[in-house]
Amino acid sequence: MIVLNSEKAGRKYKIRQIIRYSLLGIFTLSAFFFLGIVFHDINTEDEEILFSEPKVEDNQVTMTPTKPESKPASNLPPETEILPQKSEEDWQKSEGAQLFYKKLAEIEEAARIEQFNRAQEQDKEDFSADFSQEELDKIYEEKLPEDIIVEDPEEENLTPEQQAAGYHIYHRHTDIKKLNIIPKYKPAYFGEEPVIAVVIDDMGIAKKRTADIISLQAPITASFLTYAKNLQEQIAKAQEAGMEIMLHTPMEPYSHVDIAPDVLTTQMSKEEVQTGLREMLKKIPEVKGINNHMGSKFTEDEERMQAVMEVLKEQNLFFLDSKTTPKSVGKKTAKENGVSYATRHVFIDNENKVPYVLKQLSIAEKIAKRNGYAIAIGHPKSATYQALKEWLPGLKDKKIKIISVSDIVKVLDKSHI
Repeated sequence: MIVLNSEKAGRKYKIRQIIRYSLLGIFTLSAFFFLGIVFHDINTEDEEILFSEPKVEDNQVTMTPTKPESKPASNLPPETEILPQKSEEDWQKSEGAQLFYKKLAEIEEAARIEQFNRAQEQDKEDFSADFSQEELDKIYEEKLPEDIIVEDPEEENLTPEQQAAGYHIYHRHTDIKKLNIIPKYKPAYFGEEPVIAVVIDDMGIAKKRTADIISLQAPITASFLTYAKNLQEQIAKAQEAGMEIMLHTPMEPYSHVDIAPDVLTTQMSKEEVQTGLREMLKKIPEVKGINNHMGSKFTEDEERMQAVMEVLKEQNLFFLDSKTTPKSVGKKTAKENGVSYATRHVFIDNENKVPYVLKQLSIAEKIAKRNGYAIAIGHPKSATYQALKEWLPGLKDKKIKIISVSDIVKVLDKSHI
């Protein structure tokens, strides 16, 4: 305890105490103020690093992180005008830099995943695109013949115009009961009404056009190529629409067009042909039969067609000859191997024009009235879809039925054809 001897000494002591505590208070406040500035700068820097996003151009992932650029003063917190400047070396070592690298790595990984997913979606979109018909003709098809198939040898000289006009319908027909003979074969009989099988080749490649054909909801036959995208999904939709499924088998043509990913060629051995066909059939287990895609050269090769027929026989499948060449040995080799066989009569859409397709369908009608049946082959073209959409509803009034190729083959198997 301090004892003061006079009133004057007491006043001096009080003044000294006031000054002492004032200086102590000023020092304390200054210390807190300085520390506040230091902590504020650190927190501001970390916030800027954590919440600023590095620039990633065109979603391209880069593995070289860069120092974030300072934002304009207008984007900084109100109490801060500008970030403190540091040397590159100090910045690389700071805790804030490490946080930046971590966030940048997360952004890069997210961008990489997004880019991968976008590429996957783009791949699907590419194959769902509606190809131009010129592209499809160039890539997938050799030039198809304009001929009309006539099955009776003595009538091979009939022109397409004669067929279209109904020439030889019921010509020289005689009541068999008046003949004193035993028939060598039983004529094919499809019922009171003539029937037509409409086969649409090249299904699956152009997804939109394939979907258009499926939307017709008619008992037509869909012949799918094995290398179409989303193949099983498209086949399932076709079956739901009441369509029969065939394998459209790529075979070597004479023309110099792009060969398909799956193809049978005349350079293959018998074993290679059979292995290739079996692999294609595994991709479409729902098939009832096959027909040739292109194949003008391959279907003239008897040795390799024999190899094809052996596989069809073992799997109980029929062969529909697209007849891309008049020299096809399809019928001969099928008969020798006990394989069910049919041939197309007319291609309906060599020209992608609705009037042309309707004219070819009219020819198919007349052939059906003459033979009892006809097989018409088309493709998923815009004009084919529009023409079928117009033609199918009128068949009932014409007393013509649409049936599958397998139904035609069953009748032909019991006849001379």
